[in-house]
Amino acid sequence: MDMKIAIPLFGDRVSPRFDVSPEIRLIVVERGMVLRQEKLSAVNLTVPQRLEWIASNGVHKVICGGIDGFCRDQLGSRGIDVVQDVTGDAGVAFDLFMRGTLRPGFRCERRGRRTFCSRKQAPAERKA
Repeated sequence: MDMKIAIPLFGDRVSPRFDVSPEIRLIVVERGMVLRQEKLSAVNLTVPQRLEWIASNGVHKVICGGIDGFCRDQLGSRGIDVVQDVTGDAGVAFDLFMRGTLRPGFRCERRGRRTFCSRKQAPAERKA
């Protein structure tokens, strides 16, 4: 399947917030192979401009950290699927996505040559 994936970035990591990420990586995939990747500086983009840029570039999927309901709903109304609450190394997250194993709430890390992912732990309940 041919598709375009957008990942809001903070350095080489998935940005913790969709609406304030300084860069967005756009990855074009055809027949399971990466055709090209490009980065857009998003420093001066407002939230509506970010949403418009993603939609006008034909993005099918957004892999991101935190995203508010408004942005998620706006993307969804344009047919763009969002995998949210992903943290860690953007390259690892993308690799997991390509393998079909990336899920919301995954923490993706690289240690040396090894990569791993895990579900983030829910905060411990407070004792009364």
